[in-house]
Formats: sequence, C-alpha cells, structure tokens
Amino acid sequence: MPRAYFVGLSRNVILLAIASLFTDISTEMLYPVLPVFLTQTLGASGSIVGLIDGCAQATQNIAQGISGTLSDRLRKRKSIALIGYFLAALSKPLMGLSTSWMGLFGARLLDRLGTGTRSAPRDALIASSVDEKDRGRAFGFEGAGDNAGAFLGPLLAAFLLSVSHIGIRSIFYLALIPGLTAFCMVLFVKENTETVAAKSRLGTGLGQFPVLPHFS
Repeated sequence: MPRAYFVGLSRNVILLAIASLFTDISTEMLYPVLPVFLTQTLGASGSIVGLIDGCAQATQNIAQGISGTLSDRLRKRKSIALIGYFLAALSKPLMGLSTSWMGLFGARLLDRLGTGTRSAPRDALIASSVDEKDRGRAFGFEGAGDNAGAFLGPLLAAFLLSVSHIGIRSIFYLALIPGLTAFCMVLFVKENTETVAAKSRLGTGLGQFPVLPHFS
C-alpha cells in the first residue's frame, strides 16, 4: 500500500483499524460453525437458529442507538467502546461452554450487545482523531481492517477444523484471543475531548414541506 495513503491518518485510526481487524476475525471464526454447533451439538431446530440470529441483530441495533446517545452525553467514548469490545470478546468462550441452545442464546445476545455498544463511540473516536478532510480516508482504512477480518476469520476456522482437527467447541475458545487483542488495541487509543459537530441538520417541521395548491 503506498505510503501516501497513510498521510493524515492518526495513531488512533491505525489502532482502531487493527482492533476492527481482530474483532472481525474473532466474530467471523464462529459464523461457519455456529449453525452446526446449534443443530448438531445442542440439538436446536432450524427455527431456533433463525430466532437467535434475529434477536441478536435486534439487540445490536438497539444497543448501537443507546451507546451513541450515551457517548455523546457523557463524553466517555473510549470507555464505552472498551466495554463493548470486552463484552464481545467474553461472549465467545461462553458460547462454547453452553450445554443448551438457551445458554448459547444468552451468550449470543451478549456478543451483539457488545458489538452494538462499541460501534458508535468507535466511529466518534475516529472522526475526532483526524482532520475533516481526512475523515473519509480514516473510515475507509478502518473499514478495510473490518473487511480483512471478515475474510480471514472463516479461513482460520476452516484451517483449524480441517488441518489441526480441533473440536468445534475449541473454535469458540480460540476466538477469545483475537477478541482480547482488539480490546488491548483500544486501550492505547487516546481520547480527544473535542466535539465533532454536525454540519447539517435534517429539518422535520411541517414548514419544510411545500404548500399544495387548493382546487375548489
């Protein structure tokens, strides 16, 4: 990658991009094995698999909205993001320890709760760590780390299962390692207390709508 691409990217952005890389490796390691683990090991039906995934995604969306509001009000974006990274990492071995689909259901909700909690404050940390002209590049760099992790995670899981011949539960335990690595990366992020203000606001008042002509 050309060195010029990194011009304007701060240390915070690089650390958060690395954190996204390891977080997605941790998460995506489980996606190839999670449905198999639920149905063949824990005896769950296909409808239960869908229920768990749907509730998990809803939890992530709700948590993301709440954490974004809290991080704006409390100005503690790093702390809130760290909580999210830690919860997501902790949930991985808890899934592997589950002996029923209900136990895995709770751990999966914890995973998505952590993911939703960290997203908004992480983005705010990125935005406040670079000049306005470099924000697109900063978010693109973080997204590249995220996508690289999503690519490498399933490959790593496939390698461990097919070549190393480890048990399926061990995948959940090993996913803790990249998850905690991501948490450690965020520990070194320096929080900027400056507020990034929005340049525009969406008007929702009735006065924003055009007046329709009246026909008698």
